Amino acid sequence: MRAVLIDDHQLVLEGLGRVLQRQGMQVVGTFLDSAEACRFLRQSPVDFVVVDLRLGEMSGLQAVREVRSLLPRSRIAVLTSYDDPAAASEAVRAGATGFLLKTTLSSELGRQLREVADGNLVVDARVASAVFEPRRLLGDSELKTLALVAAGLTNREIGARLHLSHHTIKDHLTKAMRKLGTSTRAETVAKAVQQGLLERA
Repeated sequence: MRAVLIDDHQLVLEGLGRVLQRQGMQVVGTFLDSAEACRFLRQSPVDFVVVDLRLGEMSGLQAVREVRSLLPRSRIAVLTSYDDPAAASEAVRAGATGFLLKTTLSSELGRQLREVADGNLVVDARVASAVFEPRRLLGDSELKTLALVAAGLTNREIGARLHLSHHTIKDHLTKAMRKLGTSTRAETVAKAVQQGLLERA
């Protein structure tokens, strides 16, 4: 998979390039300037573009719109230091398929970037509420699993009830924790209840 990186800091470009290479991607261009990147993309289409939200003469959102116009089938991840929910929502509306934060650990960021490159919509949990309605944030399987966790069942008991392996149940819980920005079963259930996610699960 061919990728282009756009950020106005050279050190970020170098570090991000290493992250993508560890994910098996080929970085074919790095650019400090989005206008220059767009000129390159007109001549050399790629599969995946990672762009900073705050750039020079062309904003990151303008760059997203331009790239989306040039490459309708490409995956575009916005990578920023700003955990601004409004910006996340605007970026997705502009055509981004990912909104990720630079403060994320490199191993987790690599996984998130790989998910975006594979065609998934990935929005950091810290800003996801602005992009997804609460009921859409978690999938049906994750909601059913959380409802049974709230009822006091163990992973094995939940697996037996849903006819799934306990490993699959653990995976559903891990995904729910990531999406809700929590780290324990109790915290995840509490947040899901607080947001009204389990009312119809």
